Amino acid sequence: MPKVSDEYREARRDEIARAALRCLERNGVRDTSIADIVAESGLSTGAIYSHFSNKAELARYIVGRFLLPRIDALETSGERGDVVTPRQALRGMLGVFEEVGLPPSLVLQFWGEAMVEPGLHEEMLRTAGRLRASLAAALGPWSLEQAADPTDAEGLAAGTARTVAALAQGYVANVAVFGPRDIDEYLDTAETVLAG
Repeated sequence: MPKVSDEYREARRDEIARAALRCLERNGVRDTSIADIVAESGLSTGAIYSHFSNKAELARYIVGRFLLPRIDALETSGERGDVVTPRQALRGMLGVFEEVGLPPSLVLQFWGEAMVEPGLHEEMLRTAGRLRASLAAALGPWSLEQAADPTDAEGLAAGTARTVAALAQGYVANVAVFGPRDIDEYLDTAETVLAG
């Protein structure tokens, strides 16, 4: 049997993930089964299970493939010493929804399911922890400029990262419930509200 290349394996996982996203958006997280993903993808059940053993693993892949590269890019900017403002960090996070077509309603459903499904809950906590740590690293140079005392910069970066993540969650929930909203308009309005 010929060896399967890493590129082929990743392309197949992407194909499954995109089929899963279509099913999940159409049917909801709770009502999507592996059989639905099999039918949507046109692959065999064995092919799906050879890549993902359950929904938590599939969710981990979707987040890792579509969200974490954006967060890693922000973190790398901070490590290089580039000044990333909270607005830029938030804009970078929210841009993923437009770029890859990740539906905010689906993210909201995963959050809901994570409250009752232990595997998804663990994955959500792991992802949220990584997100906050990456945001804090990205905001490090900015926080050094903002802190009155340089020893306070790390705490400022961590607190700001948590707030940026909360603002991102607010956008996701708002769009999932009320429909599309321009990201820059959301950012402008948030700045106005918080400045007042």
